[in-house]
Amino acid sequence: MRLLIYISIASIVLSSCDYVENPIPVSTGDFDWSLYPYDTASTPYPYDLNNPESNWTANTNTDRNILLEDYTGHYCTSCPAAADSAKSIEDAYPNRVFVASLHASTNGFFQRVEAPEFTTDYTTTAGTAYCTEIPNFGGNPTGTVNRFSESPTYNNHWYFDDEWRGAVNDQIANAPLLANLQLKYNYYEQTNGLFIHTESELKSNLSGNYSLVIYLIRETCVSAQEFSTGVDHHYHHHAVLSNNINGTWGTSIVNGNATNGDKFYNDFSYQLPDPSTDSTYNVDNLSLITYLCDRNSFEIIQVIKTELNP
Repeated sequence: MRLLIYISIASIVLSSCDYVENPIPVSTGDFDWSLYPYDTASTPYPYDLNNPESNWTANTNTDRNILLEDYTGHYCTSCPAAADSAKSIEDAYPNRVFVASLHASTNGFFQRVEAPEFTTDYTTTAGTAYCTEIPNFGGNPTGTVNRFSESPTYNNHWYFDDEWRGAVNDQIANAPLLANLQLKYNYYEQTNGLFIHTESELKSNLSGNYSLVIYLIRETCVSAQEFSTGVDHHYHHHAVLSNNINGTWGTSIVNGNATNGDKFYNDFSYQLPDPSTDSTYNVDNLSLITYLCDRNSFEIIQVIKTELNP
């Protein structure tokens, strides 16, 4: 019998635009309805929270997608070339490969904020946690490819940028489909309120601990970047991880055994930073990257990307 699990997570409200914390939500239950700008009696919320399965059509996807996480920093002179490589791979596999740029390292040296040029802090609690807790981080620029743990460099999760394309090609050709994901959202400009709904469907029997994680991505941020020849003050940083909607390690989906065909429904409310304070948070510059990962091996078993459109 197909398993249906429905979880609703209270909103996380941000108070800063350059640097934000990523606390794991501490309460479950209803949305923060203060972010919904209408009277629910006269304008019902456009998603049936009581019968979540009714909101979705069958997911016919047969592809396992790939998250390429580029660990970078604005003081790292080798990082722009790596970012170009990541973007070219993403462009070569539209809707199959998605890039997230994580400004992170174990010591924060390349990510440091110093006036007058490097005044934007792109670091996140999650990015720092990943490069600290996923073993054998190799410095900037390195990256993960679905956090697959057979890197030729370290025989672990991390790849140099010249290895990314080969690792992507291998996973495109060989990685089995283990799960499918769908996401819907409603955005309300009046409150900067974002309401997110996900469906996770298993395509294989799973055993272990699997979590759903949602990244808030800023597609383009323009600020200083160090090159070997000097500083580019108008560098376009691509696909910048800016926060985690539901905490660093996300929301537990499977903890134990689950069966091919099981479905899980999750709902979140979240207040976006005010774009009048920081224009990089204009909704047309934002996307969500949603993935399922194995909390023991860190491997990502499925990922999708959703652009937020006004």
